[in-house]
Formats: sequence, C-alpha cells, structure tokens
Amino acid sequence: MSTKSYNSTFKGKLDNRYLIIEEIDSGLTSKVYKVLDEQTSVIKIAKIYENDSAKAFKKEKKIFEMLQGLNIPSNIKCYGTGIGELKLDGKKQKKMYSILEFGNNGTLYDAVTKTKNGFSEDVCQFILLIILNAIEALHKNGICHRDLKLENIVFVGDNYDLKLIDFGVAAKSVNKYNQKKKLYRLVGSSYYCPPEIIEGKPYDGEKADIFCIGALLFVLMTKNFAFDEATINNTSFRVKKILYKTIQTKQYDKYWELLEKYFNIKNLSPNFKNLFLKMVAYEPEERPSIEEIRNDKFISDITHASEEKLIFLRNKMINEIKCNNSN
Repeated sequence: MSTKSYNSTFKGKLDNRYLIIEEIDSGLTSKVYKVLDEQTSVIKIAKIYENDSAKAFKKEKKIFEMLQGLNIPSNIKCYGTGIGELKLDGKKQKKMYSILEFGNNGTLYDAVTKTKNGFSEDVCQFILLIILNAIEALHKNGICHRDLKLENIVFVGDNYDLKLIDFGVAAKSVNKYNQKKKLYRLVGSSYYCPPEIIEGKPYDGEKADIFCIGALLFVLMTKNFAFDEATINNTSFRVKKILYKTIQTKQYDKYWELLEKYFNIKNLSPNFKNLFLKMVAYEPEERPSIEEIRNDKFISDITHASEEKLIFLRNKMINEIKCNNSN
C-alpha cells in the first residue's frame, strides 16, 4: 500500500510514523484522525489528546492496557499509546496519543440511519448478543463503559465485526476489595443517559450501562430514539419530552400509544417491548442483569443458537447494511 494513494486533508505526520489522512471526530479532550501507519501500511486511528487533557489521556491509557490484557475480541484494539511530535499544517507540537484499530465499515449509527425503519428483529437480536458479550466481559473485570451509544460501536473488517470504542469515560465499578462502588461523575449522551445520572444521584455503573443498551436497542429496532431524555421533571408539552415520564410512572400502554400516534412506531413484538421496558426502568434495581437479558424471551433463541445460525445472522446483517448503502 503506497502513501501516494492518499490525498490528505491535512499535511501532517505523528511521531514520524503515522501519516494523517483526515480528521474524523473531535471532542472536549481529543481529536480523532484516520492515519496511515507507514511502517505496516495499515490504516489506523490516532486519538490525539489536547495539551490540557493529560488526566484523560492517563486514565484512558490505563483502561486500554487493562483491556489489552483481557484480550476481549469485541473491544477495539489499541496498538499503543505514547507522547510524540505532531507535525500538522506546518506546526510542530508534542502530543499525547493512542493508536487504535480502524472501523473501516463505519459505526452502528451510520448503518441504522441508512435503514428505512431499523434492522430486522433477528438482526437486532444478533447485534444485542454481541454487545452483551462485550459489556459482560467489561463488567466481570470491574469496568463500566458509561457512554454506550450507536456512535461508539464500529464495524471492523470484511466480516463487519462489531467493536466497542471510546473508553474516555469508562470507570472502575468496584473498589480495591472487588466490591461494587457507587459512581458520581455526570457522563453520557442525552438520548441514552439513565435518569439517575441526569438527576445527579450516586449510581451503579453496570446498571447505567444496561439502560444505555436498552435505549440503543430501541433505535436499532425503529430508527427512532425512545425519548429525548430520561427525565421525569420535564413539564414540556412536546411528546418526545414527556415520553420517559410515562415509563417512570409505568403507564406503558400510553407510552406505546404515543409512539404510534405521533411517530408511527408500531408492530413491535411483545417480547421486544417487555425487555426494552425492563432495561430502561426508572429504578436501577429493576433493570435485568446481563444474564437475565440473555435468557429473556426476546433473545434466548439467539443466545443458544448454533454457530451456523450465528453465521447466517451475521451475513443477514451485512446484507441489510450493504443493501441500504446501495440505495
């Protein structure tokens, strides 16, 4: 693979090794670039931290080192972290960075937004199973992600392997005695964020992750967000603003009626509805564990499916993605 094949948006290189092709994301603590590793001729991702974000860099570096030791296939691969010279558009600076696997087939958000009304139900079940596998591995090792959303799950390789990314706000969910501890930092994205975080309460990171997965699953099934925000204090008359209040007060029939009336969301299976409502319950202790989700009627057949069935579902997922991309 020749570097001459790439017309970089920027004229730059990181650590005299990674040729910068383009910027693909930007956040409070870092910028994310698509780069060419000139030593291996492989496209990778460089997450370059702002100069005042040393704390975020050190924290994420520690998480990446822990994840590398666990070797979880459904988490993004980190090739290394360091501090090196960034030459960009004629300027030179020392920068903290992480080099990551490239999600060459886009994010789960990209994929679902190109569908007509979300993925087919069995493909959603397959995707849910992969996400559960990834999160279960984290939770078993005392880590919670805290920012699970469609944009933070990417497709890697020709097999469209689903992988979690962005561990910038991940945290240890247990203390030094391996006992669960409460978390306090307000993090997450509004469409997925559980009410206890929005309300500023001490929270269980694992139960917060379960809520996020439930909100994410709803989008996969419908191409719509389940609610604007999981808050019960909103007095707005906008339907999207009051949707979560109907869940909190357990007016479930009203919730589904509003979705059908105003957003034409209908024909969802009873098994999906039941699981979704449990996962986004207002009270964290009412949310199911990962094991309980695996054995729920909505996904239990996929949980215990044969390898041939899982391959079939992966291929079906890929076909739905490619079909939508060609339209």
